[in-house]
Amino acid sequence: MRRRNKAGPGRGYVVGTFDEPNPPPVRLWQEEVHKPGIYDLEVDTSLLSPQDCADEIRKRLAEEPPGTAFQQLAKQA
Repeated sequence: MRRRNKAGPGRGYVVGTFDEPNPPPVRLWQEEVHKPGIYDLEVDTSLLSPQDCADEIRKRLAEEPPGTAFQQLAKQA
């Protein structure tokens, strides 16, 4: 939310600021975007830089066995 508010109006965000940590529209989006919660890799973008996230993804692709999240999601469809 700090990053969103810092960007300000005209940057693709809703105009205005939110005083509460996670306003209802943000909470709803956070819940929906992560359903059903099956991932092959998670990175914390609040702690890692974009380069660090990319490095984690690159490392996962190079060193780990292939992921299974897409197959699991397909079974649920």
